[in-house]
Amino acid sequence: MFNQPATAGVKPGAMNTNTMIERIRPYATIMEYGTGDKIVVHGQDASALYYVDMGVVEVSYSTNGTKVIVALIGAGEFFGEIGFFDGISRVRDIATTEKTRICIWTKENIATMREKDPGLYADFLFHTAQSICRKFRRLLEERETPKTYAASLTEGRRQLFNIVSPIPDSLYDMEVWKEVHSQVEGFKAAMYDLANSVQMLSRDDLLPEHYSKCGAIISSFNNALDQLDKSLEDGKLKNYLMGYIFKEIFPYFMRSRFAQRTYFKPKGYAGDFLMMELIYQNSPEGDGNLGVLIDAYCLDAPASRAVRGRRRALSSLLKEYSAPLIEQGSKVHIMNLACGSNRELFDFIKECPDTSKISAICVDADQDALEYTDKNVNTFAHNATIHLMKDNVVKWAIGRVRHEFGKQDIIYSAGLTDYLDERLFIILLNRIYEFLNPGGIAIICNFADRFPHKSWMDQLLQWKLIYRDEPEMERLFEKSRFGKTMKLFTEEEGITIFAIARKEG
Repeated sequence: MFNQPATAGVKPGAMNTNTMIERIRPYATIMEYGTGDKIVVHGQDASALYYVDMGVVEVSYSTNGTKVIVALIGAGEFFGEIGFFDGISRVRDIATTEKTRICIWTKENIATMREKDPGLYADFLFHTAQSICRKFRRLLEERETPKTYAASLTEGRRQLFNIVSPIPDSLYDMEVWKEVHSQVEGFKAAMYDLANSVQMLSRDDLLPEHYSKCGAIISSFNNALDQLDKSLEDGKLKNYLMGYIFKEIFPYFMRSRFAQRTYFKPKGYAGDFLMMELIYQNSPEGDGNLGVLIDAYCLDAPASRAVRGRRRALSSLLKEYSAPLIEQGSKVHIMNLACGSNRELFDFIKECPDTSKISAICVDADQDALEYTDKNVNTFAHNATIHLMKDNVVKWAIGRVRHEFGKQDIIYSAGLTDYLDERLFIILLNRIYEFLNPGGIAIICNFADRFPHKSWMDQLLQWKLIYRDEPEMERLFEKSRFGKTMKLFTEEEGITIFAIARKEG
């Protein structure tokens, strides 16, 4: 018979997990695993309860052939409790990510505990029930679509002009109305003439001068829109005028695939991975020839060029900061937050001299983005280790979910902070700092408010970002744990600011 531990009789719930484990360890089977060993397989009978004594395990599922990780569980954590008690077969795969030691309690082990030490058995049940309740609460918090995820980031998702208010009679006598009306009518007339001249042409017959003329019409209109946006201080007047402008030109710019997706935001926010893919591919599409011409304008706008420049710059930065570690023969651990389609990461991997040294965790709340990466981006031969993980980065940053990611050498995000307010921005920086190795690098990109025709993007397409310039980025980093250890630069368009900070140590 096992000796009853000295802590027997402790009030249920009063002990911590370590104390409980020491009390019930004599009833467990201890197993040692190597890297990549499977512990639980989807569909397997749920006949055991597990505890990570040392190491890390990953919880995953497969969707359309793509393995998606949902949790990384480290030492000091149980897993498998729910299936153990309800007897339903396992719904996730669980495997080790490194050398791992697991304590395993079978139903027979627990039955023996109940027979030999009923008091310990009762404490064990109470402690396990608490663990299950915590997990259920977390699951309920995390049951959200990408649209809800977007709502947690920004108020820019709101479409102001779903309902356009009629222009009040008092506005018709104002000079600003006359100017706006003239600009709108001029735009519509020019667009009509252009549409009429190209409607009978095939797509292949569109000439450079057609694209140039369309760009000139929209640019002229957008210049006037920028001036109007800056000059109007009366919010009510501004809403009337912008609503009128939107209503009148809506049928034109909605012929562009880019503009249509930006405005309607099928995933709840404009900058989803498919929008980024449209920008990367830079292949105009739309409703008829006029739609193609407008789409070409959108895809060649400074903001779109900046997105493509950001991809190139990030790939170069990954190469630059990985090179010293690869030369030393060390593994390079990279984390991409709100990863989207991971284009810049795979651009880097494609040119990396030793891909076996790369281990990347790509985190996004949108499962579709992870599947897209696996099917359409991760398509060439390499030896890098790629973990595609579905999770809400904001919740991870504020500590509402935890994962045993391990220390990273590079943590970066291409566009997440464009949607984060100051408080969340700093919280994210501090979380990144915590998960970096000493000497590790953080790379954060943020759009600056200094590109032409921003009003077109803000007011009409309703793609609203939180813009930050260099002094603002410096101020935010200084308020974080990184302090002043950072440098700044921009891509060739001068729109995206790159902040690079090193964790001292």
